[in-house]
Amino acid sequence: MSRRHMEAAVRDLERVLRRVKAKQLKAIEDAILVSDRVFVTGLGRTGLMARGFAMRLMHLGRRVYHVGDVITPSINKRDLLIICSRTGRSKVLGYYVNIARKAKARVVVVTAREDSPAAAKADVVLGINDTLPKRAIAGERPPPPLGSLFEQALLIVLDQVVLDLMQVLDLTEEDMARIHTGFE
Repeated sequence: MSRRHMEAAVRDLERVLRRVKAKQLKAIEDAILVSDRVFVTGLGRTGLMARGFAMRLMHLGRRVYHVGDVITPSINKRDLLIICSRTGRSKVLGYYVNIARKAKARVVVVTAREDSPAAAKADVVLGINDTLPKRAIAGERPPPPLGSLFEQALLIVLDQVVLDLMQVLDLTEEDMARIHTGFE
């Protein structure tokens, strides 16, 4: 039963990933490339995926900060804020968007709800629609709970952004490893 459920999970993930638009991926990549600094944030498990993305951007040689860390500087007009939020409705993240807007920084929102309040204020929206059809077959695995499918897809999509940027920046995995922390 577990194996069948895992295979269904992979199919669900494939359905979600097929709907990600290449044009939106390109837009987030371009926004990262032209920004002096990148500020990344999200809440909960989505925030953990965002934090991993920030780490990969650092490996690419970008100046990157995770919003909320005590060493995060103020955002400026040549900077980029990337918000990762499944619903795009968090008041905390909305507050961050307002701060970035006030500083005239650009804003990217990665969300499952492209019609959300956060997406409405963004320069670039990267949609990861995690909605799946109702299960028609009795006994088929239900969708994962509480946004798990979005979080799984988010990790894969953001890794693809990193792979695309590696190509544009002509970086190899070895180049990135040289930047990786030496404290481990």
